Amino acid sequence: MAYHKGIQRRKELFDVAARMFAKKGYANTSIRDIAEALGIQKSSLYHYFENKEHLLYQMLDAYMTEALAEIQELLAQPLSPVQRLKGVLELYGRVYASDRDRLVLLVNEIDSLGPANRGALIEKERKYVAAIQGVLSDLAQQGLMKDIPLPVATFAFFSMVHYTIKWYDPDGPIGPERLSRYFLEILTHGILKPVPDQ
Repeated sequence: MAYHKGIQRRKELFDVAARMFAKKGYANTSIRDIAEALGIQKSSLYHYFENKEHLLYQMLDAYMTEALAEIQELLAQPLSPVQRLKGVLELYGRVYASDRDRLVLLVNEIDSLGPANRGALIEKERKYVAAIQGVLSDLAQQGLMKDIPLPVATFAFFSMVHYTIKWYDPDGPIGPERLSRYFLEILTHGILKPVPDQ
């Protein structure tokens, strides 16, 4: 029981810290601010992390590890390249667009970490890039993709999905699942309707 309570408390801590870091910025949020928001003593927080940077690192590492595991599980299934691309976009819509606070931290605050922690997360980011590039490479090898350099297509993908933090409201009229369908349509067919010969 105590183990599960500890996991729940850690999740609550991560949720509150993510919300505050995303709203006020990592640099402008103190450990005291987080403790007050949780209604506990500042000293109690150090049971879960060594310092504020360690807290940010733990949060981002847990978030990236969880999402990467889902991507790798998806890509291990016997799916066509198009189905894999669709699955990845659905995953991004569900995991990223619906958890804006952590995505804000992932995009904006990784450079707030020291070299060792930042380097560990950048190494994990490379695994994300390799996974997406692998999906696009399979599409290209099967003649399903236009002659676009893989790095360009890969980073266009990340730019499209990561910067939902600048404008997307998961409580708005477009839900995460619908958003992922739009992304798939834009990424695979563009935004223009077929133009008849003139």
